Amino acid sequence: MQAGKTIAAKRERLEADSERDRVRKVIRRRKLMAILAVILLAGLLLFLAFRVFQEWAKWASTRQEIIVIEKEPSVEVIDETTGKNAENLSSRVKEYIANLEEEFVALDRKIVRAHIPAGKIREVDVEVESFTGIIKVSLDRSPAVSAEDASRMLNYLEGQGIQGCEYIDVRIERKAYWK
Repeated sequence: MQAGKTIAAKRERLEADSERDRVRKVIRRRKLMAILAVILLAGLLLFLAFRVFQEWAKWASTRQEIIVIEKEPSVEVIDETTGKNAENLSSRVKEYIANLEEEFVALDRKIVRAHIPAGKIREVDVEVESFTGIIKVSLDRSPAVSAEDASRMLNYLEGQGIQGCEYIDVRIERKAYWK
């Protein structure tokens, strides 16, 4: 026995030491759990970053394989401002006229000539075989829809016995005009 201390005091001190040990164990366990959580989170982030990189690499490799083919119209395109063959057309206008040709062929019609009107930005006038007059179409509408509307109007006019007119206008959706 130590002087000035009782047996109970020693026991209290021992219990206090065990209490500190228990608290230290809890703290160690929390630190260990925090370290494991950080490691798991870092592993998850690395895995996600790896998957994103794989998908990006796959997308980049397929993107390089895409070949862009610009369509060229096979008919004569006349610029009405100069009256000559239009050579300096944008790729969008060329592609639109080429697609319009394909759509008319699918409807058993053939475009003979295309005109770029003077002062008009989004309009193309086309001449169709076996019809006297022009058909006004808009670049803002689909070539398939414009060709279908024009073909329906041509069928209607032919059914009425009209062989030609000045123009057919199919630039407005669900409407067709002729003069």
